[in-house]
Amino acid sequence: REKWRAAIRKEFRDMINRGVWRTVKRRDMPSGRRLVKNKWIFDIKRDGRFRARLVACGYSQVPGIDFQNSYAPTINDVTWRILLVLMVLNKYEGRVVDVETAFLYGELEEDIYMENPPGLGNSPDECVKLEKAIYGL
Repeated sequence: REKWRAAIRKEFRDMINRGVWRTVKRRDMPSGRRLVKNKWIFDIKRDGRFRARLVACGYSQVPGIDFQNSYAPTINDVTWRILLVLMVLNKYEGRVVDVETAFLYGELEEDIYMENPPGLGNSPDECVKLEKAIYGL
């Protein structure tokens, strides 16, 4: 149990350091807005690390209010192969980098309000306004 608690503390620490949300009073939310739900997802990595991720339940968002479109720029397999061929042909050196909290760098265009994450310890009359993207949005 202590390893899971440590994983949750680490996730909270990363989110606070990145400025992922700020606490607001529920009465200050715009009228007609709903709170996005959230939950914890737990995983044990191959190297034995315990990981906890706070995930927004994106299915509770309302299209047109909570978001306009959903788009995530990713590289497709053909582009990836072309890059690898160019690296080989030009004798470039490649490196693999793992950005542990990469998802927490995403900027939000809309105002998203979320229920208090379990374990945050906020008052019931408070919620969080997301400043950055989290998993599940």
